[in-house]
Amino acid sequence: MRTPDIVVLGDVNLDWSVRGHLPFRFSELKENGVITWAPIEELPGGSGLNFAWFAKRAGYRPVLLAKTGADSAGHFLRVWLQEAGIVFPVSEDPAFETGRAFLVRDGNDIRLLVNNLDNANHKLRTSDIEPHCADIGSCRVLYISGYCIMDETVPRFRATSRAMEIASAQRASGGPIVVFDVVPHRIYERYTFDLFKLLTKHVQIVISEVATMRRFLGLGSKSEIIDRAVAEETLGHLKAHYRQCILRWGPSGCDEQLLWDATTERLKWEETGHKAANDKRAFGDALAIRALQTFFEVLPPLYRIESEAERKENQRKGDSESAR
Repeated sequence: MRTPDIVVLGDVNLDWSVRGHLPFRFSELKENGVITWAPIEELPGGSGLNFAWFAKRAGYRPVLLAKTGADSAGHFLRVWLQEAGIVFPVSEDPAFETGRAFLVRDGNDIRLLVNNLDNANHKLRTSDIEPHCADIGSCRVLYISGYCIMDETVPRFRATSRAMEIASAQRASGGPIVVFDVVPHRIYERYTFDLFKLLTKHVQIVISEVATMRRFLGLGSKSEIIDRAVAEETLGHLKAHYRQCILRWGPSGCDEQLLWDATTERLKWEETGHKAANDKRAFGDALAIRALQTFFEVLPPLYRIESEAERKENQRKGDSESAR
């Protein structure tokens, strides 16, 4: 196998996603028996799978290190990943269920996400990581989802630490950049900032919502309105701890973002286009791939992410050609 561009650690889930938005806000639910009808899609998902999928769509070679169960959901996901051309080498765990998630957005675009509690994602072990030391050490980017460190009592916590150690050991010889996506967004309820910094000591690029970092840093309040000025204030405090970062904010959590690179002293603000996007699932992952490619320049600028309109048009052309 060719050397991967990106090695990904994160969740692999089967998602049940409600298409569109509910016709009401969650806060309006005051009584039992409310029912609404909407299309529910069964889709591959999870923080690791989504990032690997967007990396593949952009033309890169991802390796996804994660775990599924030996159930029907796990079989479906493994077949889907194989057909998508994403290398997924870790064996399944027959003792645990594959990760599953239910996602729905209310009338205010507030997302509710429900995950099954004790799933195979948590069972990734250091023994699953060791056979892939060469891939981790030679890739361009090691992407870590914050879900991987949410529970220090499960095997994946130690496996993730090991993967970051492998990457860090190769930095002097041009090894991978470690990118850490700070999810879930209320991770500050789990760790103090000092402990979080210790857990991410091998990380070069941090991706986070502004609100999450403000809670970590003891700034502002949960009721404050976050705008560009507040984001830049937060970045000013964060520079002392991380040299490269992406900070996002807005009603969806990623309507606007600041990109900062201390190595070049570059600062960029941009609107992301989230509100107008037809497909909002894993929107932040597509943004991250683009930033790694065009701003931080840690991925080769040989490829670009296909837009949703282009994807549909190319699919239409492919269907037309197949029908001939």
